[in-house]
Amino acid sequence: MRCTEEDNTSLGSYMLKEEANHWWNNARQRLGAGGVVITWEMFKREFWVKYFPA
Repeated sequence: MRCTEEDNTSLGSYMLKEEANHWWNNARQRLGAGGVVITWEMFKREFWVKYFPA
């Protein structure tokens, strides 16, 4: 099934639970400031930085 970048971000963030959901709500406000569309790549980068730091 092919999804748009925006759909991937919506579907990925829908699956978050509890603390991760709170983190995403805050990150979404920060990333989407000024009407910026949050891409799947942006979501993945933020997720990896938060939960799997190098």
